[in-house]
Amino acid sequence: MTPVRIVTDSSTRFTTPSIPNRYPITLAPITVRCGAISIQDDTETDLVRMQDLAEASKSFPQTEVPSPGDIINIYSQLQSGTDQILSIHTSSGLNEMVTNANVASQHFLGRVDIQVIDSQSASIGLGWLVQAAAEAALRGETLESIVRIVRGMIPRLYMVFFLDDLTYLEHNGLISRSQAILGNMLGVIPFLTMEDGRMIPMEKVRSRPRAIEKLIEFVGEFSSVEHLAILQSSKRPTQESLSMMDRLRSYHPRTPIQTVCYGPSLSTFIGFNSLGVAVMEAEEGTL
Repeated sequence: MTPVRIVTDSSTRFTTPSIPNRYPITLAPITVRCGAISIQDDTETDLVRMQDLAEASKSFPQTEVPSPGDIINIYSQLQSGTDQILSIHTSSGLNEMVTNANVASQHFLGRVDIQVIDSQSASIGLGWLVQAAAEAALRGETLESIVRIVRGMIPRLYMVFFLDDLTYLEHNGLISRSQAILGNMLGVIPFLTMEDGRMIPMEKVRSRPRAIEKLIEFVGEFSSVEHLAILQSSKRPTQESLSMMDRLRSYHPRTPIQTVCYGPSLSTFIGFNSLGVAVMEAEEGTL
């Protein structure tokens, strides 16, 4: 039996950057366009540069995903070494990657078994799923078994962010223009959560310190956590993130906590100065 190969998005973030090189993972290139300039969303992308480009172009960044034809080319290259592909992608509520992968997979019916999974997540959340799939593939698990593993993880995955600019909510159709203008004038800080793969507005607070407290309270509601990450807009841990990390350790002292730059694709929804947390709840009875 040939090994299962894993395909995911370049916007995926992993626990360590070397994971795509250590496991059978292929990254489909996701780009973000600012005016006339497109930049690939990967671990090397600098969000500060993206923000400068967005401000210079006076336009909102737009995520661009590979076409079905581009994905067919990716699957074709893998076909010579396998007849089983698991394609795990950013939530269909955020971009068209899952839709295009499903279209591309139809081209291989009867020749390659391609399973496409909507992660209902993004960034490091997607990375946790992909890493689990890749580790299972390396162990020699069947495609069916790996699909069960990944689908079993998705309901245990949570992501929450707060924003300091409501125009991103307006741009994505989550609030009206008048609400965005008034909220920014009043200093309102809204929260977004990933629910069924879509960004959903939650409650609001009036200060960044209170917003950080709400993130910590959110994580504290979990009795046991398998993975935990702080999502920030810079590559190096900020003082805010380090302070949060210390607080979160009091809730989950045995769980490793990462800081992750959330990347350009997510910035089209949450802006360039947001903070969030991603949580993989532990499976019952495992911790």
